[in-house]
Amino acid sequence: MATQVFKVPDSIRKDMRYGFCPGCDHGVAVRLVAECLDELNLKEKAITATSIGCSVCLYDYLEVDAVEAPHGRALAQATGIKRARPDKFVFTYQGDGDFASIGWGESSHAALRGENVTAICINNTTYGMTGGQLGPTTLLGQVTTTSPTGRNLEYYGYPIKITEHIAMYDGTAFAARVSLDTVPNINNAKKTIKKAFEYQMEGLGFSFVEILSTCPTNWRMTPQEAHERVRTQMMEIYKPGVYKDIKTLK
Repeated sequence: MATQVFKVPDSIRKDMRYGFCPGCDHGVAVRLVAECLDELNLKEKAITATSIGCSVCLYDYLEVDAVEAPHGRALAQATGIKRARPDKFVFTYQGDGDFASIGWGESSHAALRGENVTAICINNTTYGMTGGQLGPTTLLGQVTTTSPTGRNLEYYGYPIKITEHIAMYDGTAFAARVSLDTVPNINNAKKTIKKAFEYQMEGLGFSFVEILSTCPTNWRMTPQEAHERVRTQMMEIYKPGVYKDIKTLK
């Protein structure tokens, strides 16, 4: 008798059409979020605030209530939703440009206030949806459509290390960075997202997960080359790991 070991999560919309570029890690990240929602029985009480960018497509894929925020304002919306409906499970799903550039004020102050919501940030070091422009996490020397000679330190400054910043804030209960470049790292990413969700359920404060992701289209790479870039370049600067866990500080 055959045993089913793999299925589409209940929190994934069955009528959805996949819209991400081939090789993009957004699809893996969305599935991990859906699996965590299922395993924690959060589907019926979850509300997500999506951002502008590739991440805005989240409400096309998940069977949960969703609102679309103006660019950078997802955590401002999430704050309002959670305060109005504290019984709901509220999370955002954002790109690095949305979270850490135009939305940095909203993002950082939600963490500083200790809002009991969860934020997931996909870091692919570029503005993926709008043509591959330089973003806040673009690596030094990286060529983009707006930095054709590479990110220059004297002109653009250093890229922001998002998780390290969020971990410093008193209102942050959990902050971690994960990667999706290998199966073991994907499994670890799921455990980390699930833990961040659980911390919100326990009312511990702001929880955050940064996910290192590929953008093969704008990087002009194959999926294999893109994952190698994550390993050899991104992870050298953006080191995976748990940067704050309030339970270990007590």
